[in-house]
Amino acid sequence: MKKTFSMIAFGWGIILISLFFYTDLTMPAVNQNSDYLMTFYTAGELVREGNTAALYPPADAGTFVDTAFDKAAHVILPLLPARATAEYMYMPAVAGFFVPFSLMGPSISLLAWQVVSLAALAVCALLFSSKFNPESDQQGLKASAFWVALSLIPLAISIWIGQVSVVFGLLPFMTGMFFILKKKDFLGGLIWSLTIIKPQFLVPALMLTVALAASKRFKPMVGVAVGATAFAILNLAVFSGSLVGHWLTTLKLAEIVYSDLKFGVAQHIATSLPRAIILLLPVSQHAIAKPIVYAMSAILGGAGLYFCVKLMRSKLPDANKLALAAIVCIFATPIIVPHVFFYDYAIFIAAGFLIYAFRWTDDLDWRLKSLLWLGWSLTNIYGLIVLTNKNFAIPILFVLLMLELYRRTLVAAKIALQETETKETTDTSKD
Repeated sequence: MKKTFSMIAFGWGIILISLFFYTDLTMPAVNQNSDYLMTFYTAGELVREGNTAALYPPADAGTFVDTAFDKAAHVILPLLPARATAEYMYMPAVAGFFVPFSLMGPSISLLAWQVVSLAALAVCALLFSSKFNPESDQQGLKASAFWVALSLIPLAISIWIGQVSVVFGLLPFMTGMFFILKKKDFLGGLIWSLTIIKPQFLVPALMLTVALAASKRFKPMVGVAVGATAFAILNLAVFSGSLVGHWLTTLKLAEIVYSDLKFGVAQHIATSLPRAIILLLPVSQHAIAKPIVYAMSAILGGAGLYFCVKLMRSKLPDANKLALAAIVCIFATPIIVPHVFFYDYAIFIAAGFLIYAFRWTDDLDWRLKSLLWLGWSLTNIYGLIVLTNKNFAIPILFVLLMLELYRRTLVAAKIALQETETKETTDTSKD
């Protein structure tokens, strides 16, 4: 069964990568509407031209439509549909990173970024399959981890549209985990700080740094702080304080725009619990509802953090307790982070790698792997609905199902703690 699934995943991966090449090289009118070209390629082009002032809308802007960046994107990408609105919400330094990619034509640049993303995924798979736990056989999935990962539809979509989830999210999160598992805490935290570029991955990293600090491992937190400070200095040194200020006001504008359907929010892919709830409510109620919804999300996140702290203070094997805490944080992400879109569910690949990288007790092994495959099934079913007929996609139903999976991760953490306590009691009675 495992071999059959691996072969199917391999076949799907080959088809998917071939599709990347085909659409990039033969369908420019389609790929110019991709996130990568509309956002990162355009931003890199503007920085290369010295037109950094066009990156962000004015502080008093109420929309991204017809801003300087939006207009520039339609000039740089002449095949971009007139109805498409281009926007850039990342820090200035990220735009600078894409300057070399802007030297290529749009289609070749998109393909190059997809290749970089696939290479980053391959590194994550290599870390999982070889170094997390050399004694584990990964249940026969060791050699096919890369191809199995591509079978998660949000990850495939993320790479296809040129998002930065793999390069600036999954890769630094997994690499940071690798070094912290090797007790190189400062380096691990420093690498985790790279996820500040993709904050959906920063949240679980921060939760883990707090849990590690609660167990008197402070170096990851120091590493994250040093990395974040370096990012701030880089942005201020290379660009300007006023441009950084415009970036911060852009984040405020994004919160308004992505909370109101009149701005054309793709509601079917707004798959975080807080955002799904807010988009169901009239805009007139948002001022009252948002603090309540965000407080609820914070409480749910607090429950996950509580178990992470308990795990890190427990007598579970170091690798297992860190991995289980990370799995809790990953499943918490769409429940507590407002700005999570469907393609950001690429983060669940990290949970899959971690679950298969270690040996667990029989009960935990069954629970974690059934949780993983249930999540994979639900996510892919929703992905198929989004791809075939988005009118049938109901994000609130999907995220409520994900909330149930998050609850199950907390149950798994509780069981792991109880097993440890039982073992300690048994060992004590023997003595």
